[in-house]
Amino acid sequence: MKNIILSLLCLLMLIDSSFGQSPAISPDSLAGSNHAGRNWWDVQHYNLAIIPAIQDSTLTGTVTITYKVLSEGAGMMIDLQAPLKIYKVLSGNQKVSYRHDGRFWWIAKDGKGKVGSTDAITIFYEGKPRVAVKPPWDGGIDWNHDAKGRPWISTACQGIGASIWWPCKDIQSDEPEQGADLFYTIPADLSAIANGKLVSVTDTKNGKRTWHWRVTQPINNYNISMNIGHYEKIQDTFHGKQGNLDVEFFVLDYNLEKGKKLFPEIFSMLNCFEEKVGPYPFYEDGYKMIETAHLGMERQSGIAYGNNFQRGYKGTDRSKTGVGLTWDFILVHESGHEWFGNSITTEDVNDGWIHEGFTTYMETIYTECLSGKEDAQKYVIGQRHIITNHKPMINQYGVNYDAPGDIYDKGASLIHTIRTIIDDDKKFYAILQGKARKYYHSIVKSNDIEDYWILSTGFNLKPIFDQYLRTTMIPTLTYTINDDAMTLRWTNVVKGFKMPVILFLKDGSPVRINVSEDPVSVKLSSPFGHWDPNIYCVYKEEK
Repeated sequence: MKNIILSLLCLLMLIDSSFGQSPAISPDSLAGSNHAGRNWWDVQHYNLAIIPAIQDSTLTGTVTITYKVLSEGAGMMIDLQAPLKIYKVLSGNQKVSYRHDGRFWWIAKDGKGKVGSTDAITIFYEGKPRVAVKPPWDGGIDWNHDAKGRPWISTACQGIGASIWWPCKDIQSDEPEQGADLFYTIPADLSAIANGKLVSVTDTKNGKRTWHWRVTQPINNYNISMNIGHYEKIQDTFHGKQGNLDVEFFVLDYNLEKGKKLFPEIFSMLNCFEEKVGPYPFYEDGYKMIETAHLGMERQSGIAYGNNFQRGYKGTDRSKTGVGLTWDFILVHESGHEWFGNSITTEDVNDGWIHEGFTTYMETIYTECLSGKEDAQKYVIGQRHIITNHKPMINQYGVNYDAPGDIYDKGASLIHTIRTIIDDDKKFYAILQGKARKYYHSIVKSNDIEDYWILSTGFNLKPIFDQYLRTTMIPTLTYTINDDAMTLRWTNVVKGFKMPVILFLKDGSPVRINVSEDPVSVKLSSPFGHWDPNIYCVYKEEK
């Protein structure tokens, strides 16, 4: 009897050790960091198969995660948010033990003796996923209906994470290198549209069909999507810098004519961005836009579009200049994320300005393509009324930091300020294109991008990045004018801050002045006219 008890105790200890030690850190750190439950394995591929039960808003699904073993870690952490539940885990044909604590599921897998090898687990799950109350800002499944009362369903999970609707390694620093295969089984009268390219549509039993989509390139978990509705397809080929690109626009059947009118703007956008920033980053998976009930999101090779075929942002201009009413905001902004956010992805959400700041500046670039640099400048300057400066754009790493809205418009103004400092558009666009090439399909940190711009421009931009990214202070140019002399200095700035400014004399002549915290005096050849508004700062005259 003692031997039996001893054997059972040893077995329990063995099982417990295979789960690994749960890190004694906060839930935010568990969600936001690459800790011991995540860092020993690297996702290679997701195979996701889901059967949504539309009548009761539930899901039944499986996901096979193929991964490479990086080190001899113990305990695999998978994210899946309640009320969804895992009910079985297999490795091959063998059942694998698991336990969970809230959204964190600990699978009894380890990397001992397997470093460098590839393994896989299949997770079975089910339940009624969280409903998105206000998508895309509130995450979950959007169980909606179209204007004819028919099912119209989509996913919304950026920020809250893909684990709101399927089990995954829910951290954006680990994209599946070999992409994903997506299988959605739905009623035969509906279509299921997703990322990548359509492989097959197969009839199954009970009047259903399985739609199989394949993504061949690395993809953020939050970009993987499921869109169900009565869709019609508009398609053509874009002849771009990397060859022929399949372009598709899936719209609800009764919006087909509206979709056809908007469709050419996709080509206008692609032409502009390829010329100014570089080739579209996902030729292998095509470009696709999918009509959704919610406003939109940057889903890689499957952009969610819900702007109701209007100019501007839901028919308005965020810049309040009128310039933003000349193009469709959602089409341009969300497509811009293919370059910044999808191809170039940050390791930590704390560096979200790289996604949103550069993509917001893509709006300015598109305006420049359409109507010239003057309108582009009006647009980006006009966006500044949205900036709040309540929180720094960059704060704390490893805690799933909820970045402020300023990462959009303040981020864009930072980029425009740097462009103004460079004062050479050819050089600016060459640097932007070089960045797209250097970090193509890469995971980056803010320091990577900052160092790249410092090296490429030849300017010491470090204090400027620190000022705009890591504080809420707006640089204040304090100046005095005495007859034909002007004295200037920067105040309300970080230590070591230096940035040139540009003024225009009344005769129209521009004057560039290098300014620091120490006062600098200059002689003016003509009376002072006005400051160049393209630099984001405050001008304060001292009498």
